[in-house]
Amino acid sequence: MKTLAVGIDIGGTRTKIGLVNLNTGQVEDMLVAPTETKEGDRFLHIIGEAISQFKRKAATEQTFLAGIGIGVPGFVFADGTVDSTYGFLEFMEDYPLSDKIRQQHDLPCRVDNDARIVALGEAIYGQGRGCSRVLVLTLGTGLGIGFTIDGKLDGPLPFAHMGGHMSIIANDFVCYCGKTGCLESLVSGAGIGRIATRLKWPQKYPDLPFTAEVIFAQKHNGNPDADAIVEEYIGYLKTGINNYVNLYAPDVIVLGGGIAKGLRAAFGKNNIDKLHNPNLLNPYKAYKATIAISELEEQAGILGSAALFK
Repeated sequence: MKTLAVGIDIGGTRTKIGLVNLNTGQVEDMLVAPTETKEGDRFLHIIGEAISQFKRKAATEQTFLAGIGIGVPGFVFADGTVDSTYGFLEFMEDYPLSDKIRQQHDLPCRVDNDARIVALGEAIYGQGRGCSRVLVLTLGTGLGIGFTIDGKLDGPLPFAHMGGHMSIIANDFVCYCGKTGCLESLVSGAGIGRIATRLKWPQKYPDLPFTAEVIFAQKHNGNPDADAIVEEYIGYLKTGINNYVNLYAPDVIVLGGGIAKGLRAAFGKNNIDKLHNPNLLNPYKAYKATIAISELEEQAGILGSAALFK
């Protein structure tokens, strides 16, 4: 019998909600809505309408709906209470999200950190499929860290979800975490923007959109200024990856998020492994890691959230 689950990925600007076939990993239906960050009642109403629509679809098809999985940008306790989203969702402080959804829809609800959810999706349905140790770095508004072992999250709670906040250089920019030289502040979209601003990209190219996607595309087209920006960015990312290799010993490192598309264009599919230096000291002599770009893209969070019921 086909088993369905609702997967919800709460993103920086958009919330993706999907109906997932857990047997096949297919997203059978998907809705996208602007992320409501200020009003809790409106937030519940927006995702509640989508959930109700998917419940009706499952009932019409006479299929089993296992529950609702949600990925949230913050620390989540085992009972589905969100500790904090650090101001991103203003109402979500000590917030019993799982209980609210369960009461509203009379279905089981499981909640976890959004980056861990993406990692679970990649491990089961994406580039990590068939690998034992899968590390996923989500490069976008921030830097998300998720790690799985044999298709399961590396622990019941997201204790390492702030793993992007390691200081890797000496600079005077203070990250929102309070550190300077923080990896997240260097390899996020804002990090590319800071490099580009320092190298005077906006003044040189006032007619080009000031985005990571454009800068990566310009590098691919041979623009030397874009090449300088991307090369500095890649230097920071390589340092981070080399550090994570010695922390997690992953078999595969999957890069996701909006910036990953730019990396694919800049490197090409066959050169992406150059983001890890195999000549550095590794966890053991025969160790080898591969690096891959997500092909699930924005469906990874939906699939991972639903997979909490797999």
